[in-house]
Amino acid sequence: MGINNIIYLAEVIVLILFVIICVVIFEKKHKKGLLKFLGLSVFFAVIIFDITYMLERPEMELQNSIILDVGNKSNIQRPKTMYHFKDVTDAVDIDTSKVQYNKIGDYEAYFTLDTIIGKYVKNVNVKIIDRKEPEIILEKEENYSQSYKTEYIEPGFKAIDNYDGDITKNVKISKEQIDEESFRLIYEVEDSSFNKTIKIRNVKIVDDIAPVITLNGNENMTIIVNSKYEEKGANAQDEKDGNLTNKIVSSGKVDTSKEGTYTIEYKVKDKSGNEAVKVRTIKIVKNIETVPSPNEKSTVGNGKIIYLTFDDGPSIYTSKLLDILKKYNVKATFFVTGSGSDSLIKREYDEGHTVGLHTNSHVYSKIYTSIDSYFEDLYAVQARVERITGYKSYIMRFPGGSSNTVSANYDGGTKIMSALTKEVENRGFTYFDWNVSSGDAGSTTSSDGVYRNVVRGLGASSSVVLQHDIKSFSVNAVERIIQYGLNNGYTFKPLTSSSYTAHHRVNN
Repeated sequence: MGINNIIYLAEVIVLILFVIICVVIFEKKHKKGLLKFLGLSVFFAVIIFDITYMLERPEMELQNSIILDVGNKSNIQRPKTMYHFKDVTDAVDIDTSKVQYNKIGDYEAYFTLDTIIGKYVKNVNVKIIDRKEPEIILEKEENYSQSYKTEYIEPGFKAIDNYDGDITKNVKISKEQIDEESFRLIYEVEDSSFNKTIKIRNVKIVDDIAPVITLNGNENMTIIVNSKYEEKGANAQDEKDGNLTNKIVSSGKVDTSKEGTYTIEYKVKDKSGNEAVKVRTIKIVKNIETVPSPNEKSTVGNGKIIYLTFDDGPSIYTSKLLDILKKYNVKATFFVTGSGSDSLIKREYDEGHTVGLHTNSHVYSKIYTSIDSYFEDLYAVQARVERITGYKSYIMRFPGGSSNTVSANYDGGTKIMSALTKEVENRGFTYFDWNVSSGDAGSTTSSDGVYRNVVRGLGASSSVVLQHDIKSFSVNAVERIIQYGLNNGYTFKPLTSSSYTAHHRVNN
């Protein structure tokens, strides 16, 4: 019951009680004036009711405070209002001109109703608040997989708040380890109104590294028709699962009675399903272009060493030669002169080849006239190599080899080579001749010829091969020589002071 109704009820009760009391009194003493009194009482009661009715104030059911979410204009409604015993809610005007809906704070709203005695106005506090939690957006998947071989790299995230905007910088990340193969990242952010959001990324540590298959024997083989092929198998190792050799599955066959190229495929999977595949290629041939005949001194597949050596460079063909060597990761030895590009000598050294000394001038009539003349020339090319590489080389080869006889034309019959071979060793040098000649300094003028000469000349032990990188056709044969060597169990090495020297018989 509203206050106005209470007032009206009180007035009626008081009037009734007053009338009752007066009636009792008048009945005993003033019976003749009773009617007149009652009339006056009613008159005065009507007057009092009219005055109360006119002065009545509307009854508005107001809240202490209206709370609105920032940006929301729809929640301010007219309060329920009673006036003169009627619901006049719809007649109430709302004034929210001072309320800033998009800004957090306290404001005033006004409710107005026209009454008999003028406008009736009530104000109420309006609180604009932010109750919406920020949003955290994770880049990529919330369930994220990562290789066990790599460090975790955060894929990225953003935090957006409806009021504060981008609050990514406020995000705090904590890590919770679940087990050896998984952990979770907890992203937490709070806006300026203390609304908090938490998001979780689950990270699974996975094995995505395939095993490694290592073939027993050569990956590429060349076999003569009707020779025996021996399957040597393979080994498999996985970083997490260990030895998987007994899990290898092989397929393919070799028919040594027919020329052709055959393959044996080896496959293995680890526990995580990562698969490794390795293929062995076997070439069955019969022509001497590919494999030396059994009557020649080369015996295939005994793990022999080939020392590729190149004299008289560097030249315009040396760069191509270095590219070929790099392609197959083969190291060689270069006996350089005083000619050619410094940068090529530097590249030879930087790429792991041995840079040896051949001659500075390569003028026989100059270097072989005396011991002093020879060493003057040798020290000159040694100084060049040291200037370019920073390395002082003591690996050398005599022009023409230690067995040359042309020096006898200039030494005056002193047998200079006998003296020089001893003296270079006395001075700390190691000289190398060769036991396999490509023939590129003589009658051989084709790549096929160089290839045949080298392949046929490979021996049962260390083979020191003589070629010249100033000859394009000789350089063009190198790739086939390397392929042959790798296919047939040879190892390529650069010369060092402890390598096989292949010394010739000194003839002067």
